[in-house]
Amino acid sequence: MEHECEFEWGGTRVVVHRCFVEGIQVFFIDPMNNMFSVDSVYGRNDDGVKFDFFCNAALEFLLQSARQPDILHCHDWSTAEVAPAYWSKYHHNGLWKPKVVFTIHNMNYGQQKIGQASFHAQLTTTVSPSYASEVSGHPAVSQNLHKFYGVRNGIDPDLWGPETDQFLPLNYTADTHEEGKRRARQAIQERFNLTWGSDAPIVAVVSRLTGQKGLDLIKHSVGHSLMRGAQFVLLGSAPDPKVQGDFNALAGRHQGPNCAFCFAFDEPLSHLVYAAADIILVPSMFEPCGLTQMISMRYGAIPCVRATGGLRDTGFDVDT
Repeated sequence: MEHECEFEWGGTRVVVHRCFVEGIQVFFIDPMNNMFSVDSVYGRNDDGVKFDFFCNAALEFLLQSARQPDILHCHDWSTAEVAPAYWSKYHHNGLWKPKVVFTIHNMNYGQQKIGQASFHAQLTTTVSPSYASEVSGHPAVSQNLHKFYGVRNGIDPDLWGPETDQFLPLNYTADTHEEGKRRARQAIQERFNLTWGSDAPIVAVVSRLTGQKGLDLIKHSVGHSLMRGAQFVLLGSAPDPKVQGDFNALAGRHQGPNCAFCFAFDEPLSHLVYAAADIILVPSMFEPCGLTQMISMRYGAIPCVRATGGLRDTGFDVDT
């Protein structure tokens, strides 16, 4: 990481560092008052203060470094402040060129900020056409539907591809998927002490355990899957201690030779779960887009989803 520049702003010294991430030049805003030296990005009482500082400091950096990007692309309420701040403080003071695009990933957080950004942005998008339709009546966007569009997210095939995935015991293609998925199944069964060599279908959940994700349906699916003769694997954790406690109790009742719970965020392990699974459950109450269902199809697992948001746009029924 290289030093780019520094300047005084917001009552503190702001240092900007530069480096390349996956070939893309990235600038990092680092205030010397340690405002960002915290143990989590979200969920603190001063989130709004930190996010507003970041947005304004980023604009100040562009101004002081004489950069004129074509587009300022802001995401969710955490960077929504960029849109009104740009037009009120910077557009007429030297930072004249950019237009603002604002993308909503989740309407449930920072709705006032989202409304301000959608008003000031030249274009507002969200991450699937169905989610755009579902939230179109929300006050944060309803007055600006003439510039509001749903653009479906996608997955990175270089990151999510069983042909080259470094986390699988055997890479596979559509033509060789039977052996590749068999080896992944065996690896999961060994890792979680499940009945080894069983041909029972593996039903899996890879998800944050929050209310949005359909917790009651996930809980119900455990017993239902086992009753129907499947093996069940859950990978995920809950930020809410009460929810985590509920799932700890669920694991205590069901964990055994055909059922495993791993309460963690473990991306390498998630690759293996997708490859091993026959069915991936995504029973979200709402889902702006969702990537799980697209990843599961990429790895040859059938996504079982609720017809909401991006799940509706990417999943389809097949009659057999």
